[in-house]
Amino acid sequence: MTAEVCVVTAYPPGRRELGGGGWVDRRLLESLRVNGTSVDLVTVTGPDGEWREHGYSGVSAGSVPLEMRSDRAALARVALGMLVSPEPYLARKFTAFGGWSRAVQLLRARAAGKPVLTSGWPALLLAHAAGVTVSAHVAHNVESVIAAEHSPTPLRLLGERARLRHAERRLLRTPRRVFALSRTDASVLRNWGAVAEALPIPVVPQGESVSERPNTVGFIGKASWPPNASALRALLGPVHEELERLGSDVRFVLAGRGTDEFAGHPRVVSSGWVADETDFYARVGLVVVPRFGVSTGISVKMIEAAEFGVSALVPRALADAVDPDGPWLVADEPAAIAEGIAKWSCSGRESDVRDWVLRNDPARTGAMLTSVLTSGGTS
Repeated sequence: MTAEVCVVTAYPPGRRELGGGGWVDRRLLESLRVNGTSVDLVTVTGPDGEWREHGYSGVSAGSVPLEMRSDRAALARVALGMLVSPEPYLARKFTAFGGWSRAVQLLRARAAGKPVLTSGWPALLLAHAAGVTVSAHVAHNVESVIAAEHSPTPLRLLGERARLRHAERRLLRTPRRVFALSRTDASVLRNWGAVAEALPIPVVPQGESVSERPNTVGFIGKASWPPNASALRALLGPVHEELERLGSDVRFVLAGRGTDEFAGHPRVVSSGWVADETDFYARVGLVVVPRFGVSTGISVKMIEAAEFGVSALVPRALADAVDPDGPWLVADEPAAIAEGIAKWSCSGRESDVRDWVLRNDPARTGAMLTSVLTSGGTS
């Protein structure tokens, strides 16, 4: 077993309801485990003190808000702070709260004498505030790209896009090595001056192989997240209309918080939050991941679908970000998406993703991370 590594994540990785960051963290931890690397897990937010939940154990200094869009008082506090600070909203929303200083002190103590791996923007932000050396950082997205596309008007007026772009470029030049989940993002970060490369995405097979899938198309994700909201508008609007024109009877299965509002749509046979994604993937033959506008990061859902043996239809930008030679169906615009769905529906609906899954096992990712983490340098 190699020397213990301090791994920093945004929240306890077993909390599936909090989004794709936990999915990434669970697979990073599995990659380290299969390579015999011992982990001391610190989370930016979580239960106060030592915790154990959903099969994972770690330590946190207590609650730091990850999401505050519905908390007007907290938003006002952050906005006022931005008037006297150059910090972007995506930093100030953490640093303005008392739990942040406790998290900084905790990480400083736990990281002493250990190589540090940070996963995601909040983890890198905490490591920088604690003054610890980051041996390797895993960038889930280029956050300033998301801000440029989706920042609300009040944040734009406060200069969020420029603030975040400056802060992100500065922080991403501090780790000894940066790994991007997206091949496209890795190129962007290298142009910024970061020592960056694409990280092979660790994939863990789920369930049994099935030769033929149901004639249903699935979409899974929180309906309120702006890219998902755009995707649902396209699926239930122009994609549905084009499928009608093509005479396709394929039906949609929607899953995720807020998707129940679309239950009355004529093509939707199921919608709403699901407690276990296994049930969702058992009910669908194809997962559709529409993504419009500027793209960054990867789609966890296209890879998760592959783990369950389900094919995915994705835009070219996502295919290129994950693996341009992967087993994806590719379409960008609503008419092409509908055509791709209709062709898949008539093709026998066989899935050919298993070979790709087996080639991307966690051991390969773990070996790359461990090599960097054990090459020298601790906090």
